[in-house]
Amino acid sequence: MNVHAAGLAVNTITPSRVIAAIATQIRVINALVLRETKTRYGNYKIGFLWALIEPLVGVTVFVAIFANLRSDSPSGMPLVPFMLVGFICYGFFKDPWGTMQGAISNSRNLLTFPQVTTFDVIMARGVLEIMVNFFCLGFLLYMAHLAGFEVRCERPLGVLVVCLLLCILGLGMGFLFASIEPLVPSVKQLASQVMSRPLYFGSGLFFTADSIPAPIREYLLYNPVLNMIELLRGEFFYEFETSYGSWSYSCWWAFGTLAVGLLTHQALHKRAIVKK
Repeated sequence: MNVHAAGLAVNTITPSRVIAAIATQIRVINALVLRETKTRYGNYKIGFLWALIEPLVGVTVFVAIFANLRSDSPSGMPLVPFMLVGFICYGFFKDPWGTMQGAISNSRNLLTFPQVTTFDVIMARGVLEIMVNFFCLGFLLYMAHLAGFEVRCERPLGVLVVCLLLCILGLGMGFLFASIEPLVPSVKQLASQVMSRPLYFGSGLFFTADSIPAPIREYLLYNPVLNMIELLRGEFFYEFETSYGSWSYSCWWAFGTLAVGLLTHQALHKRAIVKK
């Protein structure tokens, strides 16, 4: 009886043990983020510049197209900041989802260490992408300001909240697909070919919801990313207030997707490790 009580005492969860476990996991994820940064950006001559070049090219192309097609600004917003906010903030959702998918398959050697879990290798990729996108958003908006474009943020806290919702949605999708991908490799093609392209063109990167016909808008607004981009521009620009972006719909999608992703990971992570 005393031995049983002693065993229970040893296994008791205490606040100090929880804090120590969290601190250990943060250190592991931090080390994996540094490793991932070196692997991704340290092996190329242009390195980190590619993270800036990719959204800049997309923005430049669509600014040129938009400027040739229309003489007015979209809903009164400055064209270049309008495009920058849409394209870069879309990356808060797209980039974690895209890079987290192959985390388990590409990190099997790291999973031999007892401190490293599938959660750590997946989360590290998502955290890196989020950090890179925050840097790109601040840097490119500052460069647009130096270039003479009007860059004014009306409600910075609101912008941050919407960016975090996009991040949470991207992390949820990332955990979901990263957990399934080792078991069903074709899911990666489903994400990149079937889902990503319609989302890219239907998420309001280069248009606002009120600029499209009502019958089409009704269906596009089922897309939570479009709702979030609408909210984001409403928080960022003085000239724009959205009538279509829904805070409740966006929050339900973001936290619901994260819950589904984490539950899927919890259910499949052991099978994903042993799958060759």
